[in-house]
Amino acid sequence: MTITRRDHALHTLFVHTQLSHTEPRLLKPLSVPLMFLVGFLLFSLGACSAGTSSTSVPSQTTIPAARHSSPTPTPLPAGTVLYQADWSHGLAGWPRVQGWKVVQGQLESDSSGSATFTIPYQLFVSDYAIEIRLEIVRLLSQIGGSSFTIFATKSPGKDGYQAGVSNLLSSKPHPMAAHPQCQFLLDPYSDMAQGSGLPTAYYPRPGWHTYRVEVQGGEAMLLVDGAQISSASSQQTAVLSNGPLGVSSQMVVLRVSSVHILAL
Repeated sequence: MTITRRDHALHTLFVHTQLSHTEPRLLKPLSVPLMFLVGFLLFSLGACSAGTSSTSVPSQTTIPAARHSSPTPTPLPAGTVLYQADWSHGLAGWPRVQGWKVVQGQLESDSSGSATFTIPYQLFVSDYAIEIRLEIVRLLSQIGGSSFTIFATKSPGKDGYQAGVSNLLSSKPHPMAAHPQCQFLLDPYSDMAQGSGLPTAYYPRPGWHTYRVEVQGGEAMLLVDGAQISSASSQQTAVLSNGPLGVSSQMVVLRVSSVHILAL
């Protein structure tokens, strides 16, 4: 009985030993196809991601070209107001003024005999118009020494100018040959084209009038209340000065109600 049990125990141990050695042999053949399948899936995913990144390259290369495009400058419409004088706070912001004062919101020259103001604005266009609405209050000379001009200071490559009325006369008797004249002169005078800038007899009427200078390229004209009175053109410079701009007067008291600068 004892021998039989030992044989049975040995048989059982032999069977378990055989199973423990054979199970790995059954698992090893199954793991090879599984690993191959996983590798194939990883390779397919890598190929798809690589294909997606390659198609996105052309869209990225077109972005810098759009960012570097330059905007096209838009010209200002004719008549655009670039500057308008405001004396509601006196002469604050007008550093270059001599012989002028503010009276009831308007500029008025004193009786010292000489007055000048420079408009505190620098133009950035070459074609423009400057309008001065003024009134002659009284003359300080009875022999024709009174005058006023709208001026532009000359600069490198740009002729300056003076446009206005000179030899203003009162209503008192005066020599028959004497008369006020309106004229447009360039600075320097030698740059004026032949036949331009000739003086014109002009008798200012009482009251308010608008004096307007129009500058286009190397040509300019003076208009009074919309009518052309005088003109000039340069034979040396392609454009005329665009500033500093101002008004000067001699032996006359003037009153100025408005100053406008407009684009042409």
